[in-house]
Order: sequence, then structure tokens, then C-alpha cells
Amino acid sequence: MSLQSELKRLFSPPVIRQSKRLKPDRVDALAVGEAAGALLRLKGKPTEQIALVRTMSPTTAAALCRWLADPAFWGLVSNVSHH
Repeated sequence: MSLQSELKRLFSPPVIRQSKRLKPDRVDALAVGEAAGALLRLKGKPTEQIALVRTMSPTTAAALCRWLADPAFWGLVSNVSHH
């Protein structure tokens, strides 16, 4: 499965659109790190992964989507000195 099809499986179209508009200084990197860890623990369990993503706040889900789709974005997030 390609990355794009995997993202479409996990995230709704509105979350994917929101992820593309995220600004680095608006990302809660700790929440995204926790969400990524939880998603990873469910590796091989796609139904449970989808259910997990649906329980996330829209902002965290969008940031996780961006994290998966655009690793270069995290270079910008890491340069943010305040929230």
C-alpha cells in the first residue's frame, strides 16, 4: 500500500486538508509524539488504527497526518521556541 493510500485510509479528507495548512508554531509536538507512538503500537491492526485516529482531537490528527506525509515539516516544528 502506498503512503498516500494509507493516509487516505487513516484520515478523513477534512483532516488531510487541515494538515496541509498547519503552521509549525501551532503544533503540539508532544501530543503528536504520543499519537504516533499509539499508532505504532497498533501496527498490523488497521481497524484499531482508524478507531484511534477518530478519537484524536482534529488538530492532533491533522498534525499526525502531516508528520507521516511530510517529514521536512518537522524541521520547522523543531525550530519553534515557544507555543
